Amino acid sequence: MSARLECDVYLKLENLQPPQSFKFRGISLLAQQALEKHGPSTHLIVASGGNAAYAASSAAKLLSLRCTAYIPEASRPVEPLLKAAGSEVVIGGVNYFAALQAAKAAAEADPQAVLIPAYDHPMLWEGHSSMVDEIRDALPPDVKPDAVFCSVGGGGLLGGLITGCQRAGWGDVPIIALETHGANCFYESMAANRSPVLEKASSVAPADFTLDQTHNVHVAHLARITSRAACLGATSPSPGVVRMALDRQGPIRCASISDQMSITSVLRFADEHKFLVELACSTALAPTYYPKLLDSVLPKVATSQKKHVLVFIVCGGANISLADIDVYRSVKEAEDFWLDGQRMMT
Repeated sequence: MSARLECDVYLKLENLQPPQSFKFRGISLLAQQALEKHGPSTHLIVASGGNAAYAASSAAKLLSLRCTAYIPEASRPVEPLLKAAGSEVVIGGVNYFAALQAAKAAAEADPQAVLIPAYDHPMLWEGHSSMVDEIRDALPPDVKPDAVFCSVGGGGLLGGLITGCQRAGWGDVPIIALETHGANCFYESMAANRSPVLEKASSVAPADFTLDQTHNVHVAHLARITSRAACLGATSPSPGVVRMALDRQGPIRCASISDQMSITSVLRFADEHKFLVELACSTALAPTYYPKLLDSVLPKVATSQKKHVLVFIVCGGANISLADIDVYRSVKEAEDFWLDGQRMMT
């Protein structure tokens, strides 16, 4: 990949975490704190479309805690994974919102319960930020990235990267946050706060906006998730992470790409690096396979400088199978992306 892009490319392989995603970092930290505060009778309750529940189940198993995962109907394929990790599984409704409401009700009714959030909690961001410490240690001395690329759904990973970069002295390093059309609530939220007129920045997903009084930011609420990248499918982002992104010294470039671009990236990454990753993960890798997208989002550097140093967060995820790959090979859709309110073709 480095030779092909003529850059120094580093891949942070969070797909190698025990439950196959970065979410294990922050969720295991929350679980440890719950154990320390409430004791061994603590009952972890989590609502998730898959990866957060798998991370919570894995953390609970390691800590010998009870865990109940509330998942939507569409997430039944991950049920065996969760049960194998020792969790009880409840089908909480037709979508994530219904599962979350069921999880909240269960947590309120159980005095031993601790509700584990999927992405909206400062301690999650602190846990996720540990990956930046590892990236810094892996790079040559006195080298910092020209850009860090990540997928974004509700914003938990991005919150961790912002927190970790600040601690590492990388507050000026650009972060490129990528989503898919139909799951691009963060892209829409950032655009709404940057524009003098509150409006949608793309036409790919119906959304309403509300003002979060706590963080004084406008937040997009998608009517529904239409992307195939279901694990990016938060209908609204963390207001706290939106605030962090707006206030950050270094730029946050947000782009929304088509499902086809994520699908192509899954297939090409498997061929090139022999890793099978889900669409939510491959979205961050799309710039490595689409030169126009990379050129559009990558900050310009002086020609006298050395090659770009680029870090891509391979965030992982368990929602991928060989059957999915068979389906993806037959998908032929548009390859386009939205950046700064403009639609571009690849």
